Amino acid sequence: MLAQLALKPFDSSQHLFEIKWDGTRCLAFIEGGRVRLDNRRFVDIAPVFPELGGLRDLPPNSVLDGEIIVLEEGKPSFPRLQERIHTRSPTRAALLAQVHPATFMAFDLLYVQDRSILAQPLLERRARLEDMIRCFASPLLVFSDGVLEHGKHYFSQVKRLGFEGIMAKQIDSPYLVGRRSVYWQKIKVGQMQEFAIIGFLQRENKPAISALLLGECTRGTLMYRGRVGSGFTEKDREELFQQLIEAPPLAHPPKGGPKAAQWRQTALRCRVDYMDKTTSGKLRAPVFKGLVT
Repeated sequence: MLAQLALKPFDSSQHLFEIKWDGTRCLAFIEGGRVRLDNRRFVDIAPVFPELGGLRDLPPNSVLDGEIIVLEEGKPSFPRLQERIHTRSPTRAALLAQVHPATFMAFDLLYVQDRSILAQPLLERRARLEDMIRCFASPLLVFSDGVLEHGKHYFSQVKRLGFEGIMAKQIDSPYLVGRRSVYWQKIKVGQMQEFAIIGFLQRENKPAISALLLGECTRGTLMYRGRVGSGFTEKDREELFQQLIEAPPLAHPPKGGPKAAQWRQTALRCRVDYMDKTTSGKLRAPVFKGLVT
């Protein structure tokens, strides 16, 4: 079950509000004395998180929905998570499990001992999940708690603490497998910044951009901060293409750009909303918010 995007936080007596964990979404299948951890591409990622094999002691033939996170200084660290996910060596996976252990943040329960509870209301499913986790009593598995009704205040607290955002879930909703539904909504905490437009990617066989290439001067050096490909109207894409195609080439493009980049020397700047930056300084989940005039 997937969430729709909500533009701002709200209060509602019919909703539960939870932290939106900055991790990787995962279904945990407890079956035959082992654990299968399927990500959103239906790939079993259990081998790169060997410590989560301990979840096999949960009630058999159960399915939990949640997020795998890696904590650093008490908060989810996306770079640490990426390091774990991209590990291919079992030896290194075992080492990282000791150095940067993962936690399964569970927020829903779909099956209990081979019996579907998908049609039960959200609060009933979560009550059963909380009981299961309490009996399991392991730091590997944590119940993703939340609050009822007071979404605006909860969002402000989550933002102050530096988390990714919140989820708003209708308390009487069933679980809709594989569907994006208004029953679940996500409200993200964004960061806004201005960047130099230093090039573009062109749509195939069309006089329009597919993305803008963003730059930022740091200590006198132009750094590539990634591409932004969402937030544009079709008119924006065509007009930006006409402006940029006529601009002179950028004499010294920064490192790290895409092969199909068309680098340009311009005075154009734009505002971009984004979640955060990677360890290499590139933007995560950027959205174009308009030109700086």
